[in-house]
Amino acid sequence: PDIASSLILLGSLWSTIGDQRKAISYYEKSLRILEIALGDNAAHSQIAVALNGLATTWGILGDYRNAISCDEHSLRMKKIIYGEDTAHPDVVASLSNLGLYWSKIGDHGKAVGYYESLWKMLRIIHKDNLAQPKIAAVLGSLGLSWSKLGDQDKAIAYHEQALKVLQELYGNNGAHSDIAMTFSNLG
Repeated sequence: PDIASSLILLGSLWSTIGDQRKAISYYEKSLRILEIALGDNAAHSQIAVALNGLATTWGILGDYRNAISCDEHSLRMKKIIYGEDTAHPDVVASLSNLGLYWSKIGDHGKAVGYYESLWKMLRIIHKDNLAQPKIAAVLGSLGLSWSKLGDQDKAIAYHEQALKVLQELYGNNGAHSDIAMTFSNLG
């Protein structure tokens, strides 16, 4: 597992400097080592991290189908590790990515499912302080996805919630690009 950790780190570094193909190679090598060390069907946090890195790298390359495959595998593993209904930041990251990737390939129905799960989890994590940029972002993503699905009433409701969060964060004067974008989304 120590070698696998180093390979994951190298994959992340190669991705950061822009060589996604090398990053993929390192992530895949780390997964092979982890499968040998831990077993093919092991649910382990290092495997989930490697899968998440691989998914992100595929996403950067625009290969959303491979990104979805890796992130869905990672999400299943995280739910085994942390518990099916546990609100955990690692689960949040996978839900967010999966919503984005499904949206990118035009399946807004699936995107909404992941975004709704994400929204539910963020409400649990930030119950005492919902004025968070992540929360505004997921509400905006829900608004955009519902709009693409043709349900303008739901789209407007989510965009209005996003606007409320953004105004709590940045003030009511609208002098922030996220507020301006949300007003644009509202039409």
